[in-house]
Amino acid sequence: MRVTRLSEKNFRKVLSLTEKILLSGGVLIGPTDTVYGIFGDATKSEVIKKMFAMKKRPEEKAFPIFVKDVAAARKYVYISDAKTKFLEKVWPGPVTAVFHHKEKLPKILTKEFDTLGIRIPSHPFLLELLSRLDFPLAQTSANISGKPPAKNTSTIKRYFEKEKVKPDLVVDGGELSGRPSAVVDFSGTGPILLRSGLVDKRELDRILGIMK
Repeated sequence: MRVTRLSEKNFRKVLSLTEKILLSGGVLIGPTDTVYGIFGDATKSEVIKKMFAMKKRPEEKAFPIFVKDVAAARKYVYISDAKTKFLEKVWPGPVTAVFHHKEKLPKILTKEFDTLGIRIPSHPFLLELLSRLDFPLAQTSANISGKPPAKNTSTIKRYFEKEKVKPDLVVDGGELSGRPSAVVDFSGTGPILLRSGLVDKRELDRILGIMK
């Protein structure tokens, strides 16, 4: 299993390598602003199938996506102007927003759900990577289903090194916080906090209050 340590010196080189892998249909594990994640082209069914196999995740579950900006998000989900104001206050950042999707991504990604989780991560490596791509990234925490999300590469190696399905590359970004993103469901009549994560309910309520 190939592991590349990310540093200021090799930042551009690793970016180019990861971009090449993703464009060729590969799957990566790399750092986010929360935990390590598994990433792949969200528009390719075969990539998403590999992600499910790698994680050993039940295929009835859906994957959320990463996008580079709100305009890209609006290509895939229905976002009103009022909800855009909220997103502009929390993105880039550890808040996943759930909206009704536009059925533009493979069914294997969204399953039978009419909603999709979506966010812009604040990790500089991921932000730069997304800016180079013309497709969103399917993403999920880097772990075998049922085990805790990885917050370092030693855990990633323990999870995946002996598995048949491995990532094409692991980008080592050091030790991460290990706390997941907050999740806010905007698919109903009003926002519902499904998970507080790195952003607590009080802060989300404050931002939502500003929107009103």
